[in-house]
Amino acid sequence: MDLNQVNNFLSVAQTLSFSGAARRNGVPQSTVSRHISDLESELGVKLFYRTKRDVKLTGEGRAFLPYAKEILETARKANHVVKQLHEGGQGRLSIATVVTSSHALCSCLREFGKRYPEILVDITYVSAVEPEWEEREDRYDFHFLNLDLLPEGDDFDYLVTHTDHLGVVTQKGHPLTHSPLDFSALKAEKFIVLSEEESPLLYMQILDVCRAHHFTPQILNRFDTVKSILLSVGAGLGVSMLPLAIPETIFPSLVDVIPIDDMDTSITYVAAWKKEMLNPAAVLFLDVMRETLPPQGQR
Repeated sequence: MDLNQVNNFLSVAQTLSFSGAARRNGVPQSTVSRHISDLESELGVKLFYRTKRDVKLTGEGRAFLPYAKEILETARKANHVVKQLHEGGQGRLSIATVVTSSHALCSCLREFGKRYPEILVDITYVSAVEPEWEEREDRYDFHFLNLDLLPEGDDFDYLVTHTDHLGVVTQKGHPLTHSPLDFSALKAEKFIVLSEEESPLLYMQILDVCRAHHFTPQILNRFDTVKSILLSVGAGLGVSMLPLAIPETIFPSLVDVIPIDDMDTSITYVAAWKKEMLNPAAVLFLDVMRETLPPQGQR
């Protein structure tokens, strides 16, 4: 048997659909059928009951399923080790992060770089929308993200990196900045916000804050990037609400930020990782994070 046969068997077993397995693996359905047929011939058993309406595992198929998972997992581990060796044994670390976690991540990377300068670190800024977690393999060693976006279940552990809060973002020198925040004055302002599709959690939090102060924001525009929001606000086109770390990290000279002090707008951010950690460089980075980050919480 080969890995393609085993992979297609596992996909059919998980989707109970030959067409679904074909879409998942990006191959024609005929290829999936051929691989299953070849595997059944090699094993000398039927792995699936097939009708025009449904697909079910046979008893032999259910018995083979855990071994198929083990075969693919072993192959994945072997592939990872070989790649590490091919890269000179120095190691590579891959991190996905949102903008609001930049300061916490920078602190960890600063210490990590001092200890392990030979390890290459890849950093990818990702959308604030819910991440698309890989079904069978996660290409990032760590995710720095909003705790509320962490998938449910027991696959991930995490450390709390920091807590941020919402603030009202205005053009430099806006009249709102000359006194404590007056929400009644915000009723007349045009709002520029991150789109609901891009960040549904933040979008709803902004609406909740405004409702708590008895008004509905007049939304002038919705953008998919915080840079567009900050440029527009800095140009005086409107005001916004964002986590405080965003304007502090991006274009701080363009805008002023007024904290919201009369209600809880806290947002908890974490560094998360798969419990089964295969990358030796990731183990080293986890040790650095535990020493560097404040002891706020861990699952």
